[in-house]
Amino acid sequence: MPPIIHPSDQKQWQNWHETYSQKLELLVDVWNANASQSTTEGYADTTRGLQELIAKALWEGQELRALGAGWSFSRAPATSGILVNTKPLNYVFPAPRTHPSYAGSREDLLFVQCGNSVAELNHFLKAKMGKALPTSGASNGQTIAGAIATGTHGSTLDFGAMQDFVAGLHLVVSPERHIWLERASNPTINDDVPQKLGAELIRDDALFNAALVSLGSFGIVHGVLLVAEDLYYLQAYRHRMPLTEGLWRAMDQLDFSGVQLPGPAGQRPYHFQVVINPNDLEGGAYVTVMYKHAQPPPGSKPPSPGSKLTQGDSALEIVGVLTDMVSDLTIPVMSKLLERFYGEFSNVAGTPGELFTDTTTRGKALGSALGIPLGQVRRAVETAMAINREYAFPGLLALRYTLPSKATLAFTHHAPMTCVLDIDGAGSARTKTFCQKVWQQLTERQVPYTLHWGKLNDLDGARVRSMYGPERVESWRKARAALLTSPELRAAFTNDYLRTLGLA
Repeated sequence: MPPIIHPSDQKQWQNWHETYSQKLELLVDVWNANASQSTTEGYADTTRGLQELIAKALWEGQELRALGAGWSFSRAPATSGILVNTKPLNYVFPAPRTHPSYAGSREDLLFVQCGNSVAELNHFLKAKMGKALPTSGASNGQTIAGAIATGTHGSTLDFGAMQDFVAGLHLVVSPERHIWLERASNPTINDDVPQKLGAELIRDDALFNAALVSLGSFGIVHGVLLVAEDLYYLQAYRHRMPLTEGLWRAMDQLDFSGVQLPGPAGQRPYHFQVVINPNDLEGGAYVTVMYKHAQPPPGSKPPSPGSKLTQGDSALEIVGVLTDMVSDLTIPVMSKLLERFYGEFSNVAGTPGELFTDTTTRGKALGSALGIPLGQVRRAVETAMAINREYAFPGLLALRYTLPSKATLAFTHHAPMTCVLDIDGAGSARTKTFCQKVWQQLTERQVPYTLHWGKLNDLDGARVRSMYGPERVESWRKARAALLTSPELRAAFTNDYLRTLGLA
């Protein structure tokens, strides 16, 4: 049965974090005809419905954009043309048949429709498969397609960004064509799966790596093949620690030899996060570490389900929760609330979905995230702290770490590890100006960095090429042209954000 395509009379759309609104020609919600049961036939019918929407856009000369949760601060998902809400598309297909040469376990694979949120996937994997995602970006309200399209980073020392647990993509690229794309170097799915979907099978490393972080411009991502792992538990600790040379070395180079981290002595953490309140340094930084276990360690405590802030919260969520408590988050008030509600804890253990929970923050906080190579982290943080002494902002600096991503335009591509420096504050012009001052100072001091595509950034074509190099950018554009084979298709999947970045 064809999907239910419901046109809205809404002519204005606003992103989740309410940082902008966009006039548009048409907003449509797309539902599977039978939303309660995942079937291959129903999935294929919805593919045809998405193709009809692309045909409509081409016929009318409109741009078209697939919308997930609208989580991005940036205008990556915005369009003045047709906005296709794919959030209701949440089929899941565990353990699809694998390619004969696939070395992994079929039981770890999950093929999902684009509208599943990261939080929904965490629940499904735990309850139905006894599995977990290898990593997440801490805020779990994004859809899986939206999270990977903007290169949402991970938060563990042993894995990369979210797109790095993706093994296959089902892309609807024209009214006549949809493709199954995966790496030639790692064929994963059995050939009969794309055949049943009616999809053209393409195995190509360069195309796949480019299409992962697509910014929504490689067609409609209808399905994503994920590689999960056995369910695990994270034993978490948070202590407030002075900014000693040992802690600086840990932050700058992940050298833990000069610092006693909370938790079991001598163990390398799976997750290492440092939150710095630049307006209150006397008490030190908030250091959260997590250790990975197959089972909850004996004597550990479960997370408190009613807590306002959880063990895995990002700086953005911290600021968002604090702004829920007071309407005017001044610097002194923020420091007091942070000290009271973002306290120390020890030996709390939960699954990734329990510690990195659903995000509720909306419209009260904003921020930027910078990808920085090891060895440059201290310079970047000290630059931000120096700016704060002259231009204080009501916000936090937070550091998390991830392995480099293979995605062509991943902002976390810095090897051997990328530090993600979050600058998150109250939703205000001052926070935005503070971020701009940091970007400018880092550029002038020649500190290498990249910027999260889905958070605040003032990127243009010149800066994108400067950050990623012309070869990466041209490789990405070449891959896009290989999948969207006509100028009309490329124009349909373009928006103002892509033109500003010089990527159209």
